[in-house]
Amino acid sequence: MALTDFNDLHKAMGLDAVRKQVMAAIEAGPVNSEIPEDQSPLAPSDSGGAGGGDPLENALKRYALIHGETKVYDQHGKKVYKQSGMKATLGAKVFNAWLNHERRKTTTWFEVNGQAHAQPENDAMARILNRFVYIYPTKNVWDSVYQDVVTLEALKALMPTEYTRWMEHPKRRWCNQEDIVFDPTQTSDPEKQINTFTGIPLAPDEAAKDDSYVRCNSIRLLLLHLCNHDEEIYDWVLKWLAYPLQHVGAKLDTALLFHSDVQGSGKSLFFGRVMTAIYGRYASVLGQHQLESQYTDWRSRLLYAVFEEVLSRTEKHNQMGTIKHMITGTTQRIERKFVSGWEEANHMNGVFLSNEIQPFPLEPSDRRFLVVWPRTTLSENLQHGVSRELDNGGPSAFYQYLLDYPLGNFNPHTKPIQTTARQRIVEFSLPNFEVFYRDWKAGELDIPFHSCTTRDLYLYYRRWCSETGNRPLTETKLLTILSSRVTKSRERFRVRGVEQQAMMFVLEDPPQGKSKIDHLGGCVAEFRLKAGNTEPE
Repeated sequence: MALTDFNDLHKAMGLDAVRKQVMAAIEAGPVNSEIPEDQSPLAPSDSGGAGGGDPLENALKRYALIHGETKVYDQHGKKVYKQSGMKATLGAKVFNAWLNHERRKTTTWFEVNGQAHAQPENDAMARILNRFVYIYPTKNVWDSVYQDVVTLEALKALMPTEYTRWMEHPKRRWCNQEDIVFDPTQTSDPEKQINTFTGIPLAPDEAAKDDSYVRCNSIRLLLLHLCNHDEEIYDWVLKWLAYPLQHVGAKLDTALLFHSDVQGSGKSLFFGRVMTAIYGRYASVLGQHQLESQYTDWRSRLLYAVFEEVLSRTEKHNQMGTIKHMITGTTQRIERKFVSGWEEANHMNGVFLSNEIQPFPLEPSDRRFLVVWPRTTLSENLQHGVSRELDNGGPSAFYQYLLDYPLGNFNPHTKPIQTTARQRIVEFSLPNFEVFYRDWKAGELDIPFHSCTTRDLYLYYRRWCSETGNRPLTETKLLTILSSRVTKSRERFRVRGVEQQAMMFVLEDPPQGKSKIDHLGGCVAEFRLKAGNTEPE
C-alpha cells in the first residue's frame, strides 16, 4: 500500500514513525526541489521577467520567502533581496502570483546561512563571522579589526544588508563580557578569552647596543637634565621607566611628578614625545578634561599616561581620590558613551607634569610620588639634539637602552626617594592644625609640649593663627582632631592649693613620688605662664 501523506503513515505505522520522519527531515534541512544545475532557470534579466520559459514557474523553482521576513532568497544566486527589488525585477503581476502561489517555497535564515556558508563565493560573510564577536549580556560587539568594543547599532550602520544574517547565523561567535580582557602580561587563556593587547608597537633597536646607544644620547642627557644631574634620582627614574618595559603589563605602586615654575625645561619633550613614541597606542597625553569627565574610556588599554596640569585650583582636593586609585588600583571601571560599562585590569603607569608649586596636595605619609623640581631651562643645543634623535630612531634606541638597564632590587613596590621638592609640596599642603601640632610637638612654639587644659591650648592656637595668617578652626574641631593623637580626658588638678577640674590633654604620667593632681597642676601653671593665658579656668 502506498503511503501518500503523514495521515496514512500515522494510521499504518503509528505516531513514532511520523516523529522519526519529521525529525529526519528537519536535520537534513530544506529539500532541494530545484532542477539539476545544468538545467537551472536563468537569472532575472535586467529588463524584467525571469529569463526564458514560464516566468512564474521559474520564480517558483528559484525563489523562497524567508520565514518571518519580507525578504526573498535566491536559491541559485545565493543572495537575499528585498521584496521591492524582486517586484521590480519580475514585474508586479508575476511577483504577486509567485507570492500567493500554493507552491511558493518558504525558507529560514538558518537554512539561508547554511546554504550560503557552503558556497566558496561567500568570503564576505566568512570575514564578517570572523571579525565580529557578540559580547553577552550587553548590546556590544568586539571588532577584531578595529580592535575595540562597538555597539550593535554601530555594527548595523556599518553593514545594514548583512546585519540580520550575521545576527541569526548559526556560526556567529559570542563570548561573555568578562572574557574580553586587557592582558599585557599574556597570561589569559586564548581559547576562552579575547585579549585586546596586541603588543608594544615600537620595535627596540638591538643594534643600538653596538654603538653604545649613541642614537639616544641626547634623550638620556635630557632626562639627566630634568633630574638636575642628580645621579641617584636619575637612576631611580630610569628603573621606573624600564621596569614596565622589561615586564610588560607591570603595574607600579608609584608615579612620577615633575613640576617647576621654569618654562621650557623639557618635561613634555621627554615624557610626552619620547616615551609615548615607545608605547604608541597604549600611551596617551591627558588633561583636566579627561580627569573630570563622567566617561572613563580614555583609561582603557593604557600602559603609560602623561597628565599635564590635570587639576584646577578648585579641584585639587576633590580629585585626589581618583588619582590615588589610578596609581594603586588593580582594576578600573570603564564607562563609554552609548556603550555598556565594563571592568578592566589597570596596567597604567602615570607621569604628572605641572608648572605650579603645588600641583595637588600630598600627605606626609603618602609614598606614591617621586617628586622632582627641574631647576633650569633646556639648552638650545640639547633641544636640537633630542629633535634629531626623535626623527632618526632615537625612541627605538632608548627603548633598547631601557630594556638593557639593570634593575637591581627595584620592583613595583619600591618606595620613591624622598626629595626636597616632595617635602615642599607636603609643607604647602599641610592644614594649619597639622603645622600647629607638628611645631608644638617639636618644641618650636613658646608653649611646652606637656599636659595642659584643652581651653588653654585652644586660646594659644587662636593667637598663633592670628600671628601666622591662618584661619582658625572652631574649638570643637581642633580638640576633636588633636584627641586622635593625644589622650583627652576630664581631670582634677591643683594650682596654688586650689583644686580645679577641666578637660585636659594628658601627655605623660606623673613622676615617681608625685601625685597626679599635683603633677597636672604644675603642668597647667607652667603652660599658662609660657602661653600668657590669664583667663581663669
